Amino acid sequence: MAAQTEIPFLDGMKVGLGYDVLTGVATKSPAVMGTSLTAPAQAGGQIVTKTLQIAQETSVLHQALGISGDVSAGSMFGDASAKFKFASDIAVNSFSLYVVVGVQVFNATQTLDNPVLSEEAADLLRKHKTARFRDRFGDRFILGIKTGGEYFAIYKVESLDTTERSSIAGEIHARAGAPGVAGGSLDAAISSKIAASKSKLDVSVHVFQAGGSNTGTETTLDAIMQKARVFPTLVGVDQGVPYSMLVHDYRGLALPGDELTFIDVQNQQDVLTFNASLLNGFSTVINNIDFVRKNIDHFKNADGSNVDDAVLAKARKDCLQQVDAIRLQMSKCSNDATTCMRVQSAPEDFARLLPKTGDSMGSTRVTVPNMVEQFPIATLGFSFRPPHDLVVPPFPLEPLTAKTVPFTGEPIALEGEFGNLAYVADLAADDIHPPFEFGGTVFVKAQDPPGGSVVSKGSTVKLTLRIS
Repeated sequence: MAAQTEIPFLDGMKVGLGYDVLTGVATKSPAVMGTSLTAPAQAGGQIVTKTLQIAQETSVLHQALGISGDVSAGSMFGDASAKFKFASDIAVNSFSLYVVVGVQVFNATQTLDNPVLSEEAADLLRKHKTARFRDRFGDRFILGIKTGGEYFAIYKVESLDTTERSSIAGEIHARAGAPGVAGGSLDAAISSKIAASKSKLDVSVHVFQAGGSNTGTETTLDAIMQKARVFPTLVGVDQGVPYSMLVHDYRGLALPGDELTFIDVQNQQDVLTFNASLLNGFSTVINNIDFVRKNIDHFKNADGSNVDDAVLAKARKDCLQQVDAIRLQMSKCSNDATTCMRVQSAPEDFARLLPKTGDSMGSTRVTVPNMVEQFPIATLGFSFRPPHDLVVPPFPLEPLTAKTVPFTGEPIALEGEFGNLAYVADLAADDIHPPFEFGGTVFVKAQDPPGGSVVSKGSTVKLTLRIS
């Protein structure tokens, strides 16, 4: 059965040209001619696809952007699409989460009517020069063109603390998925958290747009979401751009002698796609090494020893050598199907040897929980049944009067998820409303360090209490 696939548009592509699926390169001479280029009679209006996703790995990010594995492989040999370059520039690493907000708009697809081989292509087949035919016209031909546009904004949330980056990415994802959320600016809130973070928190925005009017670059979430909502109206017939091309194999055409075969093409493509995924994996490991070297004081080796930058530099060099070896194998494979082989070197083997943060080693670092106004830490009155496994000492009494006095600098013992830290509580006299002897509920109204901070186990957290 004849196969039809979709590929990203690159400059120089035209309907009727041949296409090499292994290298992602269009030929220079027309392989196929047709009577006209038209859209299907039943074609309707635009097709709009929206994306909202949190990604961590390169493969998932590419999937969210609509970049297939064979496109990643083909980008090695031909020109990479603008979107593929955009994804590569983001420099994926394991210390980041990526919130993808996207809108893709497709107008009607135009295809070649009554396609037949060009005279030059047919003549090669009549002379049984199938190898030369493939050299000149590839193993596919460009049957049609799809116009439209796409808009992607990617929030890169980078932090040494997994809880912190998950929390920020979750906030962005939630706000982006809620229509017309009112209230304070999330960007301002994130800026405040970046300033307060002790875990190297950084949030950056990457925007890609193809087609459509209003090509200004947005930097705030509110502006990004507004652009995403109206983007389909910006991609009309006049504002659309060549978005992708439809390629078809030659078996669907009448061929002289019908002797054209493409032996091992599928195997070549499978091997190239597999090896391209390894390149993505090694790219992530290299980005991880670069991140560790920039923040080397926050990392330890598995045995708890300090990290040696020279060791990291050698690991980076080793990874680059693996990348060169994979690229060489892919180049050989694209030229000769008999040399194709899946590279056995795994990026995970290199990633496993990298140093870890104290938190990920599970020994020295913990994340401070946010307790401010989250729950009552104790209920005061006739029955004393503190929730959340808190053990609070009795409030001190003023001698002779049996009245409560300020609860200052007193320890509070916590168990369970809070048990890796020590807590000291302060309660000002004017916060006792009503007085203790009439009961009340105790809340945390401030804490230092703030929730989300990464500190050493056993560190002290100062709590300021209130009674309601």
